[in-house]
Amino acid sequence: MASRAKVMPAPASTQGMVKVTNGIYAYIGGGGTTNFGLILTNGKPVIIDNDIRVRKPFLAGVRRITKKDAGLVLNTHHNFDHTSDNGYYAKRGAVSFGVDLVRQEMEREYASGNWVKQMAGRGPKVEHFIGKLGISPPAVTFEEQIDIRYGGRLFQMVYIDRCHTKGDTVVWMPEEGVLFSGDLLTYRTHPVNRLGDFMNWLPALGVLKKFPVKYIVPGHGPLPPRGGGIVDENKTYLARLKNRTAAALNKHRTPAKAAQAVSMPEYAKWFRARNVPNNALKMAKDLRKKR
Repeated sequence: MASRAKVMPAPASTQGMVKVTNGIYAYIGGGGTTNFGLILTNGKPVIIDNDIRVRKPFLAGVRRITKKDAGLVLNTHHNFDHTSDNGYYAKRGAVSFGVDLVRQEMEREYASGNWVKQMAGRGPKVEHFIGKLGISPPAVTFEEQIDIRYGGRLFQMVYIDRCHTKGDTVVWMPEEGVLFSGDLLTYRTHPVNRLGDFMNWLPALGVLKKFPVKYIVPGHGPLPPRGGGIVDENKTYLARLKNRTAAALNKHRTPAKAAQAVSMPEYAKWFRARNVPNNALKMAKDLRKKR
């Protein structure tokens, strides 16, 4: 029962560049906003995800660690807040990588005129970019997995499934035991699911659990404790959301009415608590679709 569930603690108010392990850093957006990665190599650094709206504070953090421009940019999925500054790095010689679904989804949203507009009212302002900002899809794409050896490090980009978006990918560094999860994982932050499928998301967490991680950098929220506990925490959240939504759907029949009856009070202190109704509605639609 929701009323008996243990209340989850509030997330830390971390913001800015945080050291994960030797030569590997996470830029924590703060307040549940987007996180990015910075990895030093024997050559140029590698950037994981980006957002034009926070270019200035992100690069300020980068410059305190290295003066070199990025050599590679790795995209975990297509969303604006993870890819919108690809072009900035490309102009400075960086090569970007992503599953081909990232390219397809960026092109689809740009062609629809929704690429920038959809972000209005969601985080840092974008209105001044409407009609002025193009896209820069990954220059190198793949279908299931690509292994990239660069600057003395190994990066494995692995497509997981359609969960948060159509092209959810992780960046796995097996030699260091570091996993950049993109938005497949958040820490003490409610997830977002507009374009994915919750029916795939829970099984996908089982896949992530198989990585022998030492450190995980989530797509949103502060850096979690060492190990894979964050995966279990996300799995519990989604399982509770699924069970409560299924019960509400059996009673109220329509997804909209069912979503109104779903609550997650034990997660009230997490970032983005206002997402619960939208998550419940998406879960109800995905459950109904499964039938």
